[in-house]
Amino acid sequence: MSTEPNNGKAQEQELWDRISTTEGAERAEVLDELSHIAYKKDNFIECLNLVDTSIDIYFKQGGLDIYLTELIHLYHGKVHCFENLKRYEDAARTHEELAVMKFVENDFEAQAEELRAAGRAWYRTEEWRKSLDNHLAAKAVLDPSITTLTMGVDLLNIGMALAKLGSYQDAVDNYLSARSLCKEAKNPEFVGWCDNYLALSYIALNNGPEAKFHALHYFNYTKVTEDLGMEAYSRYRLGAALLLCEEYEEAEKHLVRSLELLTLDEDKDWEDIVAVNKQLAQALTALNREAEAQKRLDRIKTIEETIAA
Repeated sequence: MSTEPNNGKAQEQELWDRISTTEGAERAEVLDELSHIAYKKDNFIECLNLVDTSIDIYFKQGGLDIYLTELIHLYHGKVHCFENLKRYEDAARTHEELAVMKFVENDFEAQAEELRAAGRAWYRTEEWRKSLDNHLAAKAVLDPSITTLTMGVDLLNIGMALAKLGSYQDAVDNYLSARSLCKEAKNPEFVGWCDNYLALSYIALNNGPEAKFHALHYFNYTKVTEDLGMEAYSRYRLGAALLLCEEYEEAEKHLVRSLELLTLDEDKDWEDIVAVNKQLAQALTALNREAEAQKRLDRIKTIEETIAA
């Protein structure tokens, strides 16, 4: 019989017993060790409480001037707990605090990474301006080790936040620069993502030819990778672009196939399913098939009202 679980319990109890016999930085170390045990048990709330108590002690004992390394370690644990608890706003703020600590440590590469992580977390909470500010700050960090691909991804993230803020032309400018860098880095995946977001912004700007150009490139990428999930969205982009170009028969073909693929997914994206149906109704109306278009709109009415409620 394995004694490992019993040994683990004994070690944990020993650490708890030491809490009453230690103080200052030594107690903070014990709390840190206990937080690791809680994290391994997926007890993220307990882990957070232990980490926060340890952090408080270190700040009372001298803070960043003396315990910078220890505090960085604890803040990393804190952000992992927030992410596991899906507390993305708290995670974003913690990444921002870590970015300051990495700056103090003169680790500029890590500082930029924390700012990027904060930008992604704010994006998840739909705080577009805060996301943009963090990605701009990451781009501004003087990191001599930065790669061409990372520079491209920074611009892609900046473009995504700008698009959410409705600044589509500024988004396009960033996407185009990102695409060039990702191409220079020989990374087809991120070139494909740039084409996807370029198509979306050009559609928002009612620029059919440019939307069609990038949507077609994104569609080709999804066909080569044989990714049906991405193909659903690439056909949606292409169909919308073709509508703007008044190529209604081709638009219908791609939108019909997009719907077929979107509805295959068990976890259905109802928002996009409704949007594609509306685009398809526009194509059918332009093809003088108003009755078909109206039937389609009638079918999605309840779904549309439900997701909008």
